[in-house]
Amino acid sequence: VSVSGDRDAGVPATSRRGYTPGQPVSNRAELVSLQLVNDDLSEGIFTAQIFYNRTRFIFGGGIYRVLQDSAIDPSNNLFDQTQSESTKFGAKLSYERELVDDITVTVGFDSLFNNAQQDLIQTGRYWAPEVDFQSRAPFVQLNWGLFDRLVTVAAGVRHENVELEVDDYVTLASYGGHSVLGGSPTFKELLPNAGIIVEPIENLRFYASYAEGYTVPDVGRVLRGVNVPGIDVDNFLDLTPVISDNREIGVEMQQGIFDISLTHFWSTSKLGQRLVLNSDGIYDIRREPTEIKGLELNLGVETPISGLKLSLGYTRLSGRVDTDADNKVDADLDGGNISPDRVNLSADYINGPLAVSLQGQYYLSRSFDGQPDSADFEGYEIYNGLIRYETDYGAFSLAAYNLLNEYYVTYNSDTVRTNSDSRFYSGRGRTLTLGWDWNF
Repeated sequence: VSVSGDRDAGVPATSRRGYTPGQPVSNRAELVSLQLVNDDLSEGIFTAQIFYNRTRFIFGGGIYRVLQDSAIDPSNNLFDQTQSESTKFGAKLSYERELVDDITVTVGFDSLFNNAQQDLIQTGRYWAPEVDFQSRAPFVQLNWGLFDRLVTVAAGVRHENVELEVDDYVTLASYGGHSVLGGSPTFKELLPNAGIIVEPIENLRFYASYAEGYTVPDVGRVLRGVNVPGIDVDNFLDLTPVISDNREIGVEMQQGIFDISLTHFWSTSKLGQRLVLNSDGIYDIRREPTEIKGLELNLGVETPISGLKLSLGYTRLSGRVDTDADNKVDADLDGGNISPDRVNLSADYINGPLAVSLQGQYYLSRSFDGQPDSADFEGYEIYNGLIRYETDYGAFSLAAYNLLNEYYVTYNSDTVRTNSDSRFYSGRGRTLTLGWDWNF
């Protein structure tokens, strides 16, 4: 059972042996996938994949305000817990062929069917209603090499067709117990993309790209959080897909012992989605204009020692959101919606059947404009190691996470639940994992 910590004193929450009511927390995931590849079908490459995925997650229970219903327990001490279930079936088809010299075309079709719901298993209620999701997306992509591949141009289009089916339902009492009229809203969008690569000399490439992104919001969170009357699923704006404009520019170079890449990217959405904690520490969804920018730098160096390579990686992210509905971003995305800046250092050694890797991960400090002052992240560093040896009977490995057993407070605890002693967590200590894998 949980034991609250003391944030002011720097004492993290922990756990002790005890009785936990309700069903045990558990996760189950099942996946079956079949792929067929024919690399010489009418002088082209045909790829087909079908998959079936089923998941069930049972979360820990509690006496949460959002789950109370005075019609069931007038004392408002109702214990309940949630179970999320999802069943997915999908297929991916693609065919790639060179039409003429230096012009290649790819055509394909993606489809996905998903049935999902979230129940309250102690009281037999549902939190998020059952939703049937269907997605069908044909696409075509063209790749054209110019001037003996000095310049490569790529362009394509994808047609997204999405349909949701939701029956009539009633929200939980804490949201007002509102009746929501179900429906079958459909969304269609033509998504273009284009890019260019310029290689002025061998192993030096400059590139730029643009693509419209398309993501369906977290439908379950949106529907379960309806707190106003008169909502009709067919006309509910918050179910509108997240359409983003994504741009990227970068350079890649391989010269001698050096391997370098630098990428700058930015993404904007007029109606993004943001996770926001309610008073119970449970995430709800808000739909707001969002901007995200990022920078990635990777450097690899081959050393004079045969088989030893040193690498450095740096990632920087920033995100802004419009919180006052004036169509101007005015606050930083918090730690629940954007990851920290990172520096990764690694040394990898391969000699025949032996592979050794050492890695340092540095999570950099960050402050958040427009968020509580206490949401500042102090940063921490973690060192990991791996030894792997190939034999005739498979490969044996020993991995160590947090090799030096450093104490640190998690990014989520530092930036999201900053007023909660029960959610003040330290990270994992040294963790050793022994593994064996065999390819046949």
